[in-house]
Amino acid sequence: MSAKVDSILRKRLSFTFGAGRVPTLVALAFVVLFLIFETAYFWSTTGIEVDRIAFEYDGFSQAIYAAYLAAALYLFFLYILATIASRWRFRLVYLAIFAFALLVEYSYQFALGRFTTYYDLIAAISATGEQKADSISAFVSYIWLVPFLVLVAVCFAVGKRLQKFGWKMLAMLFVVTLAFYLHLSFVNPAFFDGRFTSSSFGMFWTSVSDFAVRNPIQLSPITRETVEAPANANVPNNNVIFIFDESIRADHMSLNGYERPTTTYLDELQRKHQLVNWGTASSASTSSHPSYDAFIAGATPEQIETLSLRQLNSMPTIFQYAKAMNYKTTLIDGQMMKYWGGAPDDLNYIDEFDSLAVIDNPNRKEDYQTASNKITDEALRTNGLKQWEIDTKIAERVNKIFTSSTGNFIFIYKRGCHFPYEKNYPENEEHWKPVYHFHEQYEIPPADKVGAIINSYDNSLSYNLDDFFKTLSKDYSDLPNNTIIVYTGDHGESFFANGKAGHGGETKGEAAVPLFILGMKDRTVDTGFKASHANMFTTLLDLMNYPEELRKYPYAISLFKAKAADSRPRYFNPSLEKRVPFD
Repeated sequence: MSAKVDSILRKRLSFTFGAGRVPTLVALAFVVLFLIFETAYFWSTTGIEVDRIAFEYDGFSQAIYAAYLAAALYLFFLYILATIASRWRFRLVYLAIFAFALLVEYSYQFALGRFTTYYDLIAAISATGEQKADSISAFVSYIWLVPFLVLVAVCFAVGKRLQKFGWKMLAMLFVVTLAFYLHLSFVNPAFFDGRFTSSSFGMFWTSVSDFAVRNPIQLSPITRETVEAPANANVPNNNVIFIFDESIRADHMSLNGYERPTTTYLDELQRKHQLVNWGTASSASTSSHPSYDAFIAGATPEQIETLSLRQLNSMPTIFQYAKAMNYKTTLIDGQMMKYWGGAPDDLNYIDEFDSLAVIDNPNRKEDYQTASNKITDEALRTNGLKQWEIDTKIAERVNKIFTSSTGNFIFIYKRGCHFPYEKNYPENEEHWKPVYHFHEQYEIPPADKVGAIINSYDNSLSYNLDDFFKTLSKDYSDLPNNTIIVYTGDHGESFFANGKAGHGGETKGEAAVPLFILGMKDRTVDTGFKASHANMFTTLLDLMNYPEELRKYPYAISLFKAKAADSRPRYFNPSLEKRVPFD
């Protein structure tokens, strides 16, 4: 029997394209060990996928999944075989792509507990330099070096006489691989609910192919659909202020029943019936960029799941509707030095854009922009506002606007409570100890530090919200100039549960955001309704009195019309094509 097997292996089998026995066996051994390594290291992902296939699929679906998985793994085997059995100038190409794919996929697993999706590629391409620096600092993981260096060592160990393949194999392999994954991009949503998973290398090609299918190259810039101005639109006699706060988790606010007094000033406003509170709402996404993109367009979770980013960024924004109703539109951003969300066309509908460069100064530097990427003492900052002072400056600026004029729509993107949490409040405002001090801007703290991390966050939340709202207005019983303020967060936080990033994942806590309104008069609402970001968009349209019959899409129901009985199961979208239940 062994002689027969040996005889077969000595032949140059067609499925190896003429490669000899030694490189075939070495490639096969590498693939098996690679899969074992990834299964063990990424068990949180692998285990979920195994359970889903075992319990959600019938026998026929499991057979289809197995067939596609076998094809994906065979292509991966061919890739490794070609790497081993090619001449060095071609090996370098294979190795470079392999290294990049593993770096990206392992880093996303490290930070977010998942492989990439095509939306991650879109976000990376459209990101500003600051955001790219953020992402690299936040997500990079070096565990990818383990399989990569093993493969390099194997290439050196294999003799030159076995280097058979050249450019023909390289071209053929890439054509076949792209053909398979482009095909998978079409069948994946139908057969596997868009969740087909193979190896990290396969998931890299899946994301690339999905990007090519869903976002074909278009030379024309993205422009927003136009919004019709009502014939009877007058100069408005009120102010509408919308606050999009950074990294605010609703269930850590005493306003919503949290045991620590983290929102004492807001609690007082609620007791005085000056604050109308819907409690915990669901955000559009669990990270800033997609959450902002979806919110300003009023996209529902269903639309986010089915539309491409180009289509989403072509929907009219809240700024366009405000302009159509003759509001002066203002965007105040305490996050970045220039416009970073939505589409460049958005700035055509924003009369005044005050970025961090305006709020502070154009020379401001963050920790992640330094060569060392180490956390500095915020109290020693000399190149601008302390981080905890930014939102106070925004509040002062907005107060001057709405107390002295009408006809303003102001969108505030606060600096908020993004990690590192301890940089969001002065040291004398530490109410809960011990706190966790970050060593690097975007490090992932150890799991046993969760308590200290939560202490840091609660301190951040307490200081930021109290200081901001006390500065924004001295009296909320009767805001001047018919001003009304709608407040929510862009997303919540995970507190680095299971070693994952503070947000950007799929846990409910990362999508749990607050929702309340200040200055509301003569309106009866039902705060028992289970709200989401999409409901806030139409609420803003109602506050602007934009006619329902002229609205471009069938948006979600407004909070002014919704009753508790209208509540439906809510969803959020951690990535563009994926909906996750919130309730």
